[in-house]
Amino acid sequence: MLEETWLADLIQNSGNEIFIIDARSLALLEVSEAVRRNLQYSASDIWKLSAHDLLCDLSAKELHQIVDQLRAGDASTMTVQSGLLRSDGSRCPSSLQMSFLQLSTLSALIAVGSRQQIRSNREERYAQIEAHVPGLLFQMRRGRTGVLQFSFLSQACQDLLGQPSEAFYANPTRFLAMIIEENRQDWTEKLQDSARTLATFNWEGRVWIDAWQDNKWINLRATPRDEGDDGILWTGLMTNITQSRKLHEEIRRSREKLTELTAYIDDVRENERERIERDLHDDLGGNLSALKMMLEFAWKELPVTPFLEERKLQLNQLIDRSIESIHRIAIDLRPGILDAGLVAALEWLAQENTRQDGIPYLLHCSQQDIVMHQKLATSLFRIAQESCNNIRKHANASQVDIYLHACDDELLMEVIDNGIGLSNARRDDPHSFGLRGMSERIRVLGGEFGIVSRSGKGTMVRVSVPLREQIQDQ
Repeated sequence: MLEETWLADLIQNSGNEIFIIDARSLALLEVSEAVRRNLQYSASDIWKLSAHDLLCDLSAKELHQIVDQLRAGDASTMTVQSGLLRSDGSRCPSSLQMSFLQLSTLSALIAVGSRQQIRSNREERYAQIEAHVPGLLFQMRRGRTGVLQFSFLSQACQDLLGQPSEAFYANPTRFLAMIIEENRQDWTEKLQDSARTLATFNWEGRVWIDAWQDNKWINLRATPRDEGDDGILWTGLMTNITQSRKLHEEIRRSREKLTELTAYIDDVRENERERIERDLHDDLGGNLSALKMMLEFAWKELPVTPFLEERKLQLNQLIDRSIESIHRIAIDLRPGILDAGLVAALEWLAQENTRQDGIPYLLHCSQQDIVMHQKLATSLFRIAQESCNNIRKHANASQVDIYLHACDDELLMEVIDNGIGLSNARRDDPHSFGLRGMSERIRVLGGEFGIVSRSGKGTMVRVSVPLREQIQDQ
């Protein structure tokens, strides 16, 4: 290590790469902090190397020859080109100014890397990074005048925006003019919010590329910095998101088609249920009732015997059970009470479940009836019915409350139990088609569906739908 502390301090305060090499042994006596930083050596590892290890294009013999020439006074300095060895084994080119230093206790070769060379190496690295970034690096500034101007645009400008960066430097309004008119307001508002709060500026929108006569979706994401009188400076990345937006749009259209298909299937299913319920009740139920009446007349014409009395009782019981089964199946398909309105249908549902389960199902509604489209009434009834079925199967509840409330233009329904709660695994189960079916029914109607549950605290199924649209559609 260098004994002359004043010289060591001078070297460390320099921003250049400086090597002090013992003129005899070629051992490193001192290196500047810039050497360790730029070549990425730790403070201990660098001392394991000799001068000709670091100056990897110069052998020990060549270094001794340089020392001899400088000592002899042939020249005060010499410029030597040599690669410098980085800690990872790679080499970086450098231009070194060599000089000889003779003190009473020191004979040394001093090598100083050119600051310009260091800068060019850094610029080369920046250029490599810039070339491999998947987008357009930029800086834009808004000064006191409020005009937004790009101060830097990377090489990708031509590829992304169809124009060279010089075109945007020369005309600050060029980029804003490229933004599709319907997206400009969003651009302005988000830029103002970012400038006011110094929050990240994140914008997506379409720009018109005149060179290709086409629109392109782009995303800008930049970090702002307040530079006082110089205004706000944003530094960030601009990327082409056209393909992802097209894919998103295709998914959205596909989802809309699926929603329409779901709505159509629900309508067909409800219409089919109504038809089957009507056929069961009117045709099969009527036929069985007529058959029972005809048998009553037949029994009167037959002699009374123990055998016939027994058969008469059996046949009457079989017909009664069949009529009851038809009535139950018809109600399960579509309860006729739905024709009297949703409130009446939910009252019937609460009473039926109370009778079947032996626990109270309570309806809370302050109105005798709520005017709505029959499709909405059917959908809400099905959701309440499915919720009650789930409670019966899984909740282990002792009470169920059904709330129905119409407020302004919104209809709200909640089915709440005090059971064991709904686990996250079951809620997120992709095969839980009952929950997904309820959610899809409400989405088709433009409403919202939600489930709130806590372990041991019960579950709430909550739906809200816009009521005015449903009334107008009647």
